[in-house]
Amino acid sequence: MRKTIPSEDVGAKIVEWYSCIIARSMDDAVLLHEEIKQMLKKMEPSDSILAYYSLVEYRYTMMRDQTTDEQAGDEMIERISPTVSESLDNMLRYMYYFVSGQHEFMHHRYRSAIRLFRKAERLLEYVKDEAEEAEFQYYMGMALMRINHNAYACSYLEEAIVMFKRLGYTERIIFATNILAGIYSMSDMHKEAKEILEDNLLTSKRFPYSKHLVIFTMGINAYREKDYFNAKIYLEQNTLTEEFQGYSVTAQARYCLARVLFMLGIKEEAKEELTRAVHELKKHNNEEFLIKCSILQKLYLEKDYDGIQKDLALLEEQNMLYTCEELSLELSTIFQDQQDMERALHLMKSAYRAKQKSLTLGVGLD
Repeated sequence: MRKTIPSEDVGAKIVEWYSCIIARSMDDAVLLHEEIKQMLKKMEPSDSILAYYSLVEYRYTMMRDQTTDEQAGDEMIERISPTVSESLDNMLRYMYYFVSGQHEFMHHRYRSAIRLFRKAERLLEYVKDEAEEAEFQYYMGMALMRINHNAYACSYLEEAIVMFKRLGYTERIIFATNILAGIYSMSDMHKEAKEILEDNLLTSKRFPYSKHLVIFTMGINAYREKDYFNAKIYLEQNTLTEEFQGYSVTAQARYCLARVLFMLGIKEEAKEELTRAVHELKKHNNEEFLIKCSILQKLYLEKDYDGIQKDLALLEEQNMLYTCEELSLELSTIFQDQQDMERALHLMKSAYRAKQKSLTLGVGLD
């Protein structure tokens, strides 16, 4: 008879695997994944360990592929939900809410993500691992940034950075400070953003994906500063990097590059980048950036003002309020430069409405 492996032993190995994932130790994580899969075949029955494995495997896929399959994630969460609801294991319940929140975040449902993160936060006292706590603070900060609650976001991100520094997790420090730079950029604090990004560019030399993200943020900051020449240089670096061609951030960079090229009057190149951006964003099911591409198409190629209004309304309906606000302000300036004051004023009102709605909705404490 085949000897079974105690579920506690498998659980301990999963904890070790998860620690490698948080630290982004890819080689160790790959080896442990294979070892655990073999252990599971001989493990004594344990629904809770299988649920824990499924949650950590989702995180592993996020790290490895920088994306996840939406349907597969939905099915996994639904499958393990009964086990979690019956469990008295607070760590398992924490992991369920945290990973479910990450799943919502990965698929651009930011308010839903925050609601789940809040549930996880109530169980954070049962997490006895500083790396895991830092990871939670990081994701909560990112989600709050996406709904334009930047003061809250900075508080969480700064806490994460302190913890990551204490742990010596250099790449996680780069990720978190890169988000902070993005918040400074959104707030028109471009000098402060550039200082962080320049430091991160030096630190990220040993971390190719982190460097890719930093250069992308440098391109966005340059665009917001109306430094279109440098924005073009940074974003071209992103779109031409072979190593990350299938990544979501590269597809987003194509949209941003198309926007820069249109602003510079390089229309044919802009059309080519926009077409490629749409093609790649569809693969990632990135609805937010697909709507942004649609607005770009209607602004520069179709001259469809009514269509632009419908796209902005769609962003607002889906609570992508910062994006709606930023684009409305930018479009208002473009129409003002064209002496089309009626449309400029209408778009300014759209930006104000999105801003007010963002403030009214709060941060999702339920």
